[in-house]
Amino acid sequence: MDVYRGDVTVIADGTEYPAKADLRSWVEQRHVAAFGPTEAWVEGAADWNGKLEVRDEEVADTVTHAAERHLRMPDGRVGDFVVSRRSFDAGLLVIEGSGDPPF
Repeated sequence: MDVYRGDVTVIADGTEYPAKADLRSWVEQRHVAAFGPTEAWVEGAADWNGKLEVRDEEVADTVTHAAERHLRMPDGRVGDFVVSRRSFDAGLLVIEGSGDPPF
């Protein structure tokens, strides 16, 4: 499992917003039956999710309703995400990543 906590840039429909992130990723492993006494595990798909804190409720609303959302890490890597929940009195978003983790 990887963890990232720090500054990121949220890109919602082409507009950039600074944000603080608390993200986690993991790789699922599945058991594969093997012949003889050997057992094997293979890695499956990677998943990631976490929380984003944006400037205010207005930015949170904009990001939530955007047609396209991207998360850019300080090193330039980018990942797509969806908003699964949000706080209606602050700029807090709970997100789920799409594709490989960008961190």
